[in-house]
Amino acid sequence: MTAPGDGDGERPDTAAALRRRAEHLFRLGHADEAQAVLIRALAAAGDGAGHSKAELLERLGRYLDASSCSWTHDYFEQALAELRPDEPFHSKVEVLCSVGFAYVQRGRTEEGMGLLREAIDLARDVVDAQLEMTVHTVAAEALLTLGTLEESIERTRRARRLGMESAQHHIVVRSYLNEARATYLRTGSIGDSLRIKRVGLRYARDFGELATEEGDTLRLALVKDLIEAGHWPEAHALLGPADADERHGSINAVEETLVRCWLTSRQGPRPRTVPPFVELVESSSPPRHAYLLNIALAAAVRLEDYASVEELIGRALTLADGRLTPPGCGLHVVDALASAIESQCEGRHTLMHPDSSPPRLLEVIERVHLKVRGHVAATYELTDGVVAQARARCAPGPEDAARHWDEAIVVFRRTHARARLVTSLLGRAALYGSAPRARLLLDEAEQIARDMRAAPHLERIAALRGAGAAPAAHAAPAVALTGRQQQVVSLLARGCTDREIAGDLGLSVRTVNAHVVQILGRLGVRNRAEVAAWYHRSGPAR
Repeated sequence: MTAPGDGDGERPDTAAALRRRAEHLFRLGHADEAQAVLIRALAAAGDGAGHSKAELLERLGRYLDASSCSWTHDYFEQALAELRPDEPFHSKVEVLCSVGFAYVQRGRTEEGMGLLREAIDLARDVVDAQLEMTVHTVAAEALLTLGTLEESIERTRRARRLGMESAQHHIVVRSYLNEARATYLRTGSIGDSLRIKRVGLRYARDFGELATEEGDTLRLALVKDLIEAGHWPEAHALLGPADADERHGSINAVEETLVRCWLTSRQGPRPRTVPPFVELVESSSPPRHAYLLNIALAAAVRLEDYASVEELIGRALTLADGRLTPPGCGLHVVDALASAIESQCEGRHTLMHPDSSPPRLLEVIERVHLKVRGHVAATYELTDGVVAQARARCAPGPEDAARHWDEAIVVFRRTHARARLVTSLLGRAALYGSAPRARLLLDEAEQIARDMRAAPHLERIAALRGAGAAPAAHAAPAVALTGRQQQVVSLLARGCTDREIAGDLGLSVRTVNAHVVQILGRLGVRNRAEVAAWYHRSGPAR
């Protein structure tokens, strides 16, 4: 029987056949098996066997980067060293692309971009769709890492067109993920990212790519966006049952375990088993540590696994003191340490080590945020809101806390991050006590929490209402808004700016401004935040 991916008429133990089998296993998500097969391919290639050892080493480095096996040997470095003067043209370009991108990710930007430019120059005049797709895809991902977003999106779309024309569906799926990430970096809108990823997911399903590594990565990315946007039931459905028979790549399996635990713990019932958070983070390759540590720490806080919390905080502080490569991993460090501050300020647990006190953690957050926020590729506006939340929790007095909560609310409304918004609304409402504005914030938070089916949030809202005597408003007073004003209100409630509303409705910005002024008067409110609260509370016809 011929192994999947073996060529016709080739012995199944030749280097070429084993390489194809390894690639097939990797695309199905079996990175560990792919590594084992590729090591056999390296042995079969031998010295002077006519097969590119450099290409095999490049693939081994790529598989290890994507697997859940920690590694120390740099196969990319070895792949470069193995490039021969008579190296096949296609192999040379692939090695230069892959190694260049790996270097960019690890902070060796000049070396990495130099290798990528060499690959682009070599491939420029060659009529080879497969090679052109590879170059455009890898260059787009490197440009995305460096923050050159417009060019990244342009190359991504070119790669997608070539992928569709040549039925390379995995490249198409990968392109949707890249475009969604670049679009979010450019606009700060999770909603924009969601739309692109949903299209990509439909494509993956239609062409049988959902069970591949690319398709599964896209599915998990969509789950995370749905969580941020407050569509928790949809995210839960997309995750599927925990005991699903089909398992994907090991790195995706680790990520899925952590994401599922995080989501389940925030919707209410405690998971039957608490995963070994530290062990899961350690099992990943170094480029993934910061990201998985962030998810693991947030879940461990919620599940009150404080031994893991303290261990993971130590790991986060170590990362913060080191070289953040790529710089975007600093954003995950900020998020992780913000979770540690939240756990202590809400009285769940007090960490014993002095470096773990909220003020000291906030100092680290400020330092890391300053270091990475200026990097163009790290302009996740979401992180500004996370930092504002941490400042609010550590503020010396209620006035400072109120200012930071207000800042977080503005950021999360603008980025459509409703899951984080509800936390900020509750923090701000708690400072109002029984004032009427507390009721507006609690009403908005309650609507979001009900949509998310987040029982812990609903319990806290009920407690705040009881403490502040801010009763729920079951019905809003009837307000006569025109049809156009209702459209403007619905877009305001989604966090759209006047310019965005004007574009959606085909109006001038001045006309939209006039509508907003009239709406404030008719509703008897003072600002756009109160308009949004009125909208979510009253539920007018959409």
